[in-house]
Amino acid sequence: MTRVWLVRHGESLLNAARRMQGWADAPLTPDGRAQGAARRQGFAAEGVVFDAAVSADGLRHRETARALCPASALREDAGWREACFGTLEGARSATLARRLAHHRDAADPLRAVLTELSASAGGEHPDAVVARALAALDRAADDGDEVLVVTSGVTILLLLDALGADLDHVVAGPANLSVSTVEGGPGRWCVTRAVDQAM
Repeated sequence: MTRVWLVRHGESLLNAARRMQGWADAPLTPDGRAQGAARRQGFAAEGVVFDAAVSADGLRHRETARALCPASALREDAGWREACFGTLEGARSATLARRLAHHRDAADPLRAVLTELSASAGGEHPDAVVARALAALDRAADDGDEVLVVTSGVTILLLLDALGADLDHVVAGPANLSVSTVEGGPGRWCVTRAVDQAM
């Protein structure tokens, strides 16, 4: 059985500028690097030792993974890439907040917004994000018993939702360096921790 530690990347320059960042990329800020160092200390204090580290293929993901697990070889997997927001890449984050407010009565406001963006802005459909994240999760099972994966917030939320996680406590996107865990193997994953800030 494999336990996969899903960690959202540290604060990037686009996060700090309050810009939407799907396939757009930016390096970590000094605060983002400090967040990574603090999370690495938290993992060490809990006795967590990773067999492998995997990151999405963005600079912010690689930098975070190296901060968390500097001694491990890092494998990149584009399946962990953030959802593409189409023509809204780089737009102010408030744009997404307004769209979420517009869909607040939907059963799943995030999915409703992403579905709308896939039709109107050339964004990636949420089903496509889930499909590639599930495939990447299955690949991570080959990496060891304890696997670090650094990815992005929307990808994490969509994946956890697809795996049946209770996300009622989540009222905003995952904070930088938040931790979720899933355990199992291909086709039989179970969420054991969803968007937890504490270690």
